[in-house]
Amino acid sequence: MLFKSFSDNNFVVKRILIPVDFNVESLITLKKALDFLGDEQIHVVLLYAEHLPDSITELLFYSPGDRLNKLIPRAFHEALTILKNRYEKQLLSLSIELFHGNGLNAMKNFVSGNNIHQVFIPSDYTLKPLRGGFNPIAIIKRLEVPVFKMEWIKMNVCIDPHNLTHLFN
Repeated sequence: MLFKSFSDNNFVVKRILIPVDFNVESLITLKKALDFLGDEQIHVVLLYAEHLPDSITELLFYSPGDRLNKLIPRAFHEALTILKNRYEKQLLSLSIELFHGNGLNAMKNFVSGNNIHQVFIPSDYTLKPLRGGFNPIAIIKRLEVPVFKMEWIKMNVCIDPHNLTHLFN
């Protein structure tokens, strides 16, 4: 399997994948996954799926870091900071990765390359990708790693970008 052990104590640290759309609501799946995993320490990879630009000029000057800086709104970044602070003992690392593949094999390579052990997806929330993005959940569901559906819409969540702390209590 994909699990790696640390040589000093054979302790296995999971890496989980969560697709996001850079709306604050998509981070509720992360919160629910962290609650589900309890005190288990984990590495988290947030995935945003988008198509690569068609322009050769855009591809020549393409930088994933610059692209992420353009995509991530302030409210999403603030909500992520709240979650990092609240779950600091549980979150060993958190990264945001862009996925540009189109199909199951590309997703399998992404999951394998990022050493993902589990995937958490929302069961009642539909990702709303930005222009050029796409919802990867249909591909993710076909992976051979465990996929957990996190239910949370029934919480009647109302997002106020000026007060995000109530969202993650």
